[in-house]
Amino acid sequence: MSRSRRSVAGGIALAVAALPALTLPASAAPAPTGPAAVRSVASYDDTYYAPALGKTGTALKAALHDIVDDHTRLSYSQVWDALGDTDEDPANPNNVILLYTGRSQAKSDHGGDVGDWNREHVWAKSHGDFGTTAGPGTDLHHLRPADVRVNSIRGNKDFDEGGSAVGGAPGNYTDSDSFEPRDAVKGDVARMILYMAVRYEGDDGFPDLEPNDRVGNGSAPYHGRLGVLKRWHQEDPPDAFERNRNEVVHSEYQHNRNPFIDHPEWVEAIW
Repeated sequence: MSRSRRSVAGGIALAVAALPALTLPASAAPAPTGPAAVRSVASYDDTYYAPALGKTGTALKAALHDIVDDHTRLSYSQVWDALGDTDEDPANPNNVILLYTGRSQAKSDHGGDVGDWNREHVWAKSHGDFGTTAGPGTDLHHLRPADVRVNSIRGNKDFDEGGSAVGGAPGNYTDSDSFEPRDAVKGDVARMILYMAVRYEGDDGFPDLEPNDRVGNGSAPYHGRLGVLKRWHQEDPPDAFERNRNEVVHSEYQHNRNPFIDHPEWVEAIW
């Protein structure tokens, strides 16, 4: 069962996504949010992406892989504290914002109990069977704080539209083989999935992760549904929270970036 909930805002977002990459100087960049506002979201420039500029298709994907590869790897236990920083509530430094519910919750309320938050692998860790291995299993560019119960409901389902409303998580829907997140983070989810497909290309002993246009991928190293993810990326472009998160992951933890937050136009250039 599918539903259409597109709006005028979606059309505006399409136009925004089609614009060229940002070339604003640091002084003109949007003000950062989240932890340590002194970390400017414009603290990098395109020298970071120089090997990728002007490329498209498989050449662009390969260039981006070489740029974001070899990041600093965290242990799975280190992820708890890192998420408290990357996903800090801009209005309350003691809290994090949970991905699917949008709820602001105390950083200390993490674990496995009902009402807690835990570490959600947006690229389901069973899709490629990488578990919590340092690398894909601990990569902050796709790990987010999530309500324990909603995380369990999502499980390892692919992303698609349709299904029944998820109780206690307005705007989220699920059925037997897919999960649809709330509108405000649809683009975030898409860019996390596509980052993983660029970062993990079958080297370093990790699986070759790729998006596809299906659901029910199970333990195969694929995640869907690509056509829907691309549309979500267009309709929900990167916001200040997501850009700041990218900067914190880069500057404080992994020292690599999600290219599709910095250059949204590269999604269409590759896929």
